Amino acid sequence: MIKINLVPTAKRGRAPRAKSIKGPRPSIKLPSIQASVVYIVGIVIFVLVVAILLIAQSSKMNSLNKNIAQLSSRLEELKVYKAAVDSLEKREKELASLIDPIKELNKNRFFIAHILDEISSRIPEFTWLTSLDVNKSNLGLKGIAASNLLVADFMNRLEESSYIHNVDLTVLEKKAVKKQEMMQFTLTANVGLEDTLAGRQK
Repeated sequence: MIKINLVPTAKRGRAPRAKSIKGPRPSIKLPSIQASVVYIVGIVIFVLVVAILLIAQSSKMNSLNKNIAQLSSRLEELKVYKAAVDSLEKREKELASLIDPIKELNKNRFFIAHILDEISSRIPEFTWLTSLDVNKSNLGLKGIAASNLLVADFMNRLEESSYIHNVDLTVLEKKAVKKQEMMQFTLTANVGLEDTLAGRQK
């Protein structure tokens, strides 16, 4: 048997949806006008300072480059004078190399002339010189004398001179001159002042 319920039943309603809780939205705070102006002014000042420094540095570099150019130009001018001075110094050395031998020659000439005068004033009678070799330190004599005694006397006289020292007889032999028997001799000696010779021996 089928039963039909004719009593109206209450309609089931849908359950209300839960409302979502919305939190506060994050807000973006923009800087104030005064802060923006300060930032801009600061950036402008920084840029100006950098620009001024760059300009000053550039000016300094230009000044240094100008000084370098002037110094380089001055250096080139001085090189000409230096070359002239070097040339004069070279010429002076060349002249000195030419003059020094002349001075030494004059010095030796007077010295040798004095030595010759010393020798000629001490030659005994009947004694003749046949050869003479003298420089600023040594003396060589060759001659002929009538006897051995005259040769010895000549050596003693030479030793008396303050310019002639260490007279030595190296050769003494007989020789006929125009059928006359004579004594041929060779003498060597040192010449110079006594203190000069002593300094050389040391």
